[in-house]
Amino acid sequence: MKMKNWTLNTNKVRAWAENQPESDNLSAVLLSLTLGDNAATDELRSTYWTAIRSIGSTMEGFPAARRGRESTLSDEQELVLATVEESVATAIAAIPTEYHELILSVIVPHGRTGGVFGSFSDLVAKMKKDAHNYMIQSIKDNRWDGESVDGNGVPQITPRPIKSDNSDDGGSEEE
Repeated sequence: MKMKNWTLNTNKVRAWAENQPESDNLSAVLLSLTLGDNAATDELRSTYWTAIRSIGSTMEGFPAARRGRESTLSDEQELVLATVEESVATAIAAIPTEYHELILSVIVPHGRTGGVFGSFSDLVAKMKKDAHNYMIQSIKDNRWDGESVDGNGVPQITPRPIKSDNSDDGGSEEE
């Protein structure tokens, strides 16, 4: 695995790992990251990456491999997005268990989809995806550079403009 791909992939795993409870599997992933960082060859890095993916696949929320086209984001933007997404997921998941039933009864998937979230984990995953989509759209709209965050890791995104109630529909104005 080339160093650029290693860095891109492992940064997502590192952001995810920051918010995980300690476990033997997490320790194995972190050790493999360290060994891969110090690997002398691309082939050896690939071996460590295979181990990381294999161990991580058994852990909830482990970052999935990218599918499809190459990302147009820079490595720095990828890292910021991954870090913010994990922070959003951690924040939502931190809602005390006694409130989950209440929240799941009134926060539902998109209106046209219907139904309810099957579990609180499904809601957390949806919020993480929504955060990702909003950040990507903010970059496309030039409302955010994909890198600017404050000291707390909060993205410095210019909000979407508020739609005016005064639409130009040919109505008459008061005189």
